[in-house]
Amino acid sequence: MCNKVIFFLDAVEDCRPLFIPEWNCRVIIKKHLQTLLRYKNLYWKKRFTTNRIKLGDECTKFFHAMATVSYRRNAITHLKDDHGNLLTDHAGKAALLLVAFKERMGVSLQPHMAFDLQSLISLNVDLDCLIAPITKEEIDNIIKIIPLDKAPGPDGFNGMFLKKCWPLIKEDFYKLCQDFFDGNVNLESINNSYITLIPKVPTPETVNDFRPISLLNCSIKLLTKILAERLQKIILLLLHANQYGFIKSRTIQDCIAWCFEYIHQC
Repeated sequence: MCNKVIFFLDAVEDCRPLFIPEWNCRVIIKKHLQTLLRYKNLYWKKRFTTNRIKLGDECTKFFHAMATVSYRRNAITHLKDDHGNLLTDHAGKAALLLVAFKERMGVSLQPHMAFDLQSLISLNVDLDCLIAPITKEEIDNIIKIIPLDKAPGPDGFNGMFLKKCWPLIKEDFYKLCQDFFDGNVNLESINNSYITLIPKVPTPETVNDFRPISLLNCSIKLLTKILAERLQKIILLLLHANQYGFIKSRTIQDCIAWCFEYIHQC
């Protein structure tokens, strides 16, 4: 029903501008639809986990189906190179992926800036919060919002481990963050990650159909999360309003407020 109402309002908008109550109604229904989809996702995820616990170790149809689906999802059966040649052997696919991502990540074009940004953009933003000392309360807040079941890095620990064992390991992490702030720690030993390829399309065929992501160790993930949360508080002051769509914390209320402000200025 939510999809039908949204489709109807979209069709009406193609014929005439929506009235304010209609526009607000569509925003509320879209938000409600996102809530329903999240509940549905959680339901099926818990149901799958329960079935895996009950039937995962037994020689059942569910066990074989689960293994087959996992193998098909994680396996890259073939890849096409730039010339359209199909590669099916492991060595050829590995070499193609290595060359493609090495060239993509290791080449800097060093473009020439033809504009004087200082004269075009004037920012009066206090950036002292980015270099403030890391407090224990800040670290504890980051631990509270870290997701539980994200894929672990080379250390094998995820958010669930940090939350459950935090009373035992928090002093070590406090010391790590303090040494990181003071510049007295060498992160080379723990700054490694697993690179995983995520398909962009249902049937990937070329290297460009995959998106590489890095699975970091929990310690490095904590440090990067602290820096990201600090930047998140002031990033809206550093970017233009047209770029707000790429920021996760940009809520519907903020978008509505900006739209009304833009209309008022016009």
